[in-house]
Amino acid sequence: MSLAMKVVVQALRLRPKPLASAGAIAAEVDRDRPDAEVPRTLLKAYEVRRSSVEGMPVITLTPRGVHPAGELLYTHGGAYVHPLVTPHWHIIGNLGLATPLRVTVPLYALAPEHTGDETYPKLHKLYDSLTASGLPVIAAGDSGGGALAMALVIRARDEHLPLPDAVLLFSPCADATLTNPDIPVIEPRDPMLGREGALWAMRRWAGDRPLRHPWLSPVNDSLRALPRICVFHGERDILCPDAKKMVAKAKAVGTNAEINLYPDAFHVFVGVPQLPESRAALAHAREIIKNVTAT
Repeated sequence: MSLAMKVVVQALRLRPKPLASAGAIAAEVDRDRPDAEVPRTLLKAYEVRRSSVEGMPVITLTPRGVHPAGELLYTHGGAYVHPLVTPHWHIIGNLGLATPLRVTVPLYALAPEHTGDETYPKLHKLYDSLTASGLPVIAAGDSGGGALAMALVIRARDEHLPLPDAVLLFSPCADATLTNPDIPVIEPRDPMLGREGALWAMRRWAGDRPLRHPWLSPVNDSLRALPRICVFHGERDILCPDAKKMVAKAKAVGTNAEINLYPDAFHVFVGVPQLPESRAALAHAREIIKNVTAT
């Protein structure tokens, strides 16, 4: 563990877990939840366009002065109840700047006021518009947004639609039921997530859809005939065991899948750019993007 990681983990442990319990997360979501604005560093590098898909706000970043080499669709995390925050922009900026990509960021409606079934059709329409561009497409997301990215890919495969060229997942939620027996072992070490609070959020996002459905729990998909999947996960994270399980299952059926594990890293650690572990993970992700867009 790097010194920087040790300091951040200790700092996180000094504050209450935001997802420790149903009560804690319910209190959080009662607050006003604006999305973080595009940082100045990205405004210098990108032209920003705001649009909507059936009422869902969408931010599109197009690199200035250069033709984009590909499309990046980034679905942000936040347990489906929290908006896009500044660390998400750090991730997006790190992915999109090295190889010039047109970046599309949907600001989907959040639980508990809304459910996934309200959002999926809008995301499908947005995804279809990107695959029609003729450019390589990378689907990416963190936490619950990682599950959303997988849901898009699973639906595209099932409906015989164009698949993305790669899928990049940062601390994804692979099983919304949170029933993995390793979770209680990890939970005391996890400085961010608690099973009770996370499950509260998952159930409200799921609505009438079973939590085991592959769009919510991609580990329950066959995981066959999918594009390259690259997962980055800290092991101080209750979601990690099911991400490992998902990647192992995908590899067993012939899908090109890998998981990069960081033993002492916390949930979505890549959102903290000062960490050596974050820099290493994002450098690997950029290399995948470079390879995909070079073909």
